[in-house]
Amino acid sequence: MMLQGLPGTTSTRPLLEGVRSALEDSLLAIADRSDANELAEVLREGIALLSRLVADEPRDADALEALSRTSAALKAARERISLDEVVGNRIEGAARWLADASERLRGRLPARALGAAAEASQNNEEIVASIGVPRAHPVFVPPPRVLSREEAAAAAGARGRALLEASRSAAGDFAQIRAIARDCFEDIASLGSLRRLYDHEPWVDAGPFEQRLLDNLDALVALERPLDPAAPSLGLVESLFAYAIEWVVPDFGRTFALAFTLCCLASETAMRWVVLALRRSHPRTYPAFVDAFALGSNEAIDRTLVELCREDDPALVEVALAAMARRGRVDVASAVLLLMRPSPSPAVLDKAIDLAARLPAQAAAPLLARLLDSPDPDTGASAAAALGTLGDARGPKHLRALLQRPRTDDVPTLRARRIALEALCLLGSPFDRNLVGTEASLDREGLPWLGWHGHPDHVPVLIEGIRRAAANGAFDEADRIGRALERIGGGSAPRPGALAGGDFEERLAAWLRAFEERRPLDNPRMRFGQPWTPSAIVTELSARGTRQGERPILARELALVTRRAVHLDVAGWIVVQERALAAARDALPRQT
Repeated sequence: MMLQGLPGTTSTRPLLEGVRSALEDSLLAIADRSDANELAEVLREGIALLSRLVADEPRDADALEALSRTSAALKAARERISLDEVVGNRIEGAARWLADASERLRGRLPARALGAAAEASQNNEEIVASIGVPRAHPVFVPPPRVLSREEAAAAAGARGRALLEASRSAAGDFAQIRAIARDCFEDIASLGSLRRLYDHEPWVDAGPFEQRLLDNLDALVALERPLDPAAPSLGLVESLFAYAIEWVVPDFGRTFALAFTLCCLASETAMRWVVLALRRSHPRTYPAFVDAFALGSNEAIDRTLVELCREDDPALVEVALAAMARRGRVDVASAVLLLMRPSPSPAVLDKAIDLAARLPAQAAAPLLARLLDSPDPDTGASAAAALGTLGDARGPKHLRALLQRPRTDDVPTLRARRIALEALCLLGSPFDRNLVGTEASLDREGLPWLGWHGHPDHVPVLIEGIRRAAANGAFDEADRIGRALERIGGGSAPRPGALAGGDFEERLAAWLRAFEERRPLDNPRMRFGQPWTPSAIVTELSARGTRQGERPILARELALVTRRAVHLDVAGWIVVQERALAAARDALPRQT
């Protein structure tokens, strides 16, 4: 980490964030050392102090003196324990950086009050209920602790259970508060999963679970901030930590309860708890962090995600990029650096391409165009598809050229061809109907995408496909093809799994006759038996009965027709989605 090169900036946040990163690396390095508790406490206090400085960028003498004291305490604690050279050097470097930060910041800006008392004073603000979306609740957050790694899970679980058992043995009001809080933790853990819908479920079914989730969040804040100053307080963050480490198996629900609640507190320090937890958690829990970041209300989330984009671990970068995409927030520097990073993982590169496509076209197009000639065919295809969403003709041209090449069996090329098929089907140009029809007929799993292209000439190909699937007993495949027929021609296409052979053929012939009768003479692109229009996308996305599994594709199509002017997170809060769809409905006439 470098502290040089900053005097020219008026913001001291990069310096403070760099020092904080050094302290967090040091804390992680000693997290499993039972003899380093004193040193860990000093590091935790330093991280909390720096987080408050990062949030407000103040420069008062008391805060800077606190940095100096933390540096001295760090040196003293390091001298009292034995560490290997690498870790020891990291600790000593962190102490020097703290001292250096104190000196550099001294006298830079006018004095301003800071400290735990300033953050705690936020607790005097009125609690406002979360309706539809979470409030960013002002709650004092103590210095962050570290979740244990898998090799230390047994000890961590015992510690968490001990904390919870101690709370159960508490007497009177405090025992009742702890019991209510635990019920809230359990509800948040459960509701975080319940709001994640199966593909066949209507998207609005998440609504009741969401409001119950928000009610439990507000209840926890109320337990932390009682109206009576003399009443006992929950100790929300420490209690959450104990709940999360009580269970030794990687658990989505407990991880979500910890990360989501912290992501809804108005505190920079809260995000340090989340980052440290993420860096120490099992990869199976990463989706819980993505959800927490995407759904949270903490103002520090967006800059925290930018910070995570600089991680060396590609899996952590993927978490950050997935959350960024869902939040619809774009950081130019992150997109540029990730696309230029030497040998990024395929998953990171794919998400970085999606991130870059959300930039203004004049910035995004050059970044994406340079990837068209990538030696990796699916990277070139992904970049071309992204260019297509910006209205850049180079994108569709590259995709068409890709499908016109002779078909080979190597996996990267097949992935690239599927990307091209999907993108061109969503583009829906009538000039591509023969090209995508030929490709889909050679790719059984890609055949349902013809329903999204919507050209009536594809119906015979789909009819042949559903008959083949019926003969082979591939009823799931037949169901997807039947849905593609309906997406073009409307009505209710028969499914072979529910009908005898003769009945299926009879019903299929009847559906085909009905379709031909209502097929327009000018042979336009169709959607559910009617000529396709962009407003049909918003209508289907808004319909209460639309299945969740189809909405990600509809959102991609909406981004395409609006050239990324409309962002919709189909896994986000229902209220936010409804607002985005209303905005899209207003924007579409200007886009067509």
